[in-house]
Amino acid sequence: MHKVFYSLWFLGVYIGNGEVMHLSGAEFNIKAKETAKVHRVTFKEFVGDDDNAEVECIPCPSDVSREEVVRLAKSAEGGFFRNRPYDLFTNNCEHFARWCHGEARSKQVDNAVWWGTVGAAAVGGALLLGSLLSSDKEDKRKNKY
Repeated sequence: MHKVFYSLWFLGVYIGNGEVMHLSGAEFNIKAKETAKVHRVTFKEFVGDDDNAEVECIPCPSDVSREEVVRLAKSAEGGFFRNRPYDLFTNNCEHFARWCHGEARSKQVDNAVWWGTVGAAAVGGALLLGSLLSSDKEDKRKNKY
């Protein structure tokens, strides 16, 4: 499950009995990397008081049982995820939630990298085109005189 806060997703794993396992700093403080561990919180604590938060439940992949997802989530409780401190790009709450479902990755990071690459390619292409057009104008001026 995840809750959407503006354009960010905060992902956690619902383990039953109104509880969610998630990777976060104390009180969801994303800047508190040194305290970012896997926590067990109530569903209400996970969702918070944000009236604009959307909660979406993502089904388990067909090749991973619900019991296995819950077992993995609980096995990480109280410690650093993958024995490493929180890192926005390589070890965040989405990595944790998706690891419990079979693959530690972050689609948000993947999308940011993809769009960053597209943006860099567009800027590079525009600079190259501008350089070529500028050089073509210069050549025409030289040939004119």
